[in-house]
Amino acid sequence: MMHGKRIIVGSVLALLLMGCATSNVTTERTSTKLTYRFQVGTNRGGVVENTDLTVVGSIPVDAYSGATSKGVNVSGKVIVPLKRNAIETGLDFMHNGQTFTYNDDANGFVGERKLGVNQLMIPITYSIGLFRNKHPEGLLQIKVGYAAQLNIISVSDGNGSMPNFSTKPFSNGATLGFSTTPFRLKNGAKLGFYVDGYRGTQAYEDFYNRSEFEMPGTAFIKYGIIYQF
Repeated sequence: MMHGKRIIVGSVLALLLMGCATSNVTTERTSTKLTYRFQVGTNRGGVVENTDLTVVGSIPVDAYSGATSKGVNVSGKVIVPLKRNAIETGLDFMHNGQTFTYNDDANGFVGERKLGVNQLMIPITYSIGLFRNKHPEGLLQIKVGYAAQLNIISVSDGNGSMPNFSTKPFSNGATLGFSTTPFRLKNGAKLGFYVDGYRGTQAYEDFYNRSEFEMPGTAFIKYGIIYQF
């Protein structure tokens, strides 16, 4: 009788263990399912110019100024689950126009320079999902991480005398943002929006934007809509 009970208990335990193992495998398979996103939107940023002209020398306050126009960005993202949260990466493209105005008679720089800033970026962020009651990945995702940039900067000078310049093809820095996909379509896809910010190393240098100055670098804020497959 005791031997029979041991067999029954052993059989039940074996079934439970098999069930747990199957459940774990299923959970692991489910948790490693990749999610894909297409994003498109607008942005402001690119080259960050120096605004502290006191570090340049004895020149008027309005001797140099910069203006950034709104641009466009598009990206493809892949989200890799990592336990309860995720790693997000992909490929981003961003374009914007910038105008630098020189009015520095003391140094002989007078005129207007236009920049077309194109940046191809690979971000790698850790995404933390919040409010998971009805959204397994979280209704709101907060993302923090790193981005590497390939910079393609076109420069067009107008009439006048402009300072020499140089550009750097690569820059990198920290990125922070959030995204949400609260709307579900009939085909199972989701819609939402995102906001991302970035601050990184220098990509453009001239007389007013020297590498030893604290301000010059690269930065942007971009936002737009998400289509999640």
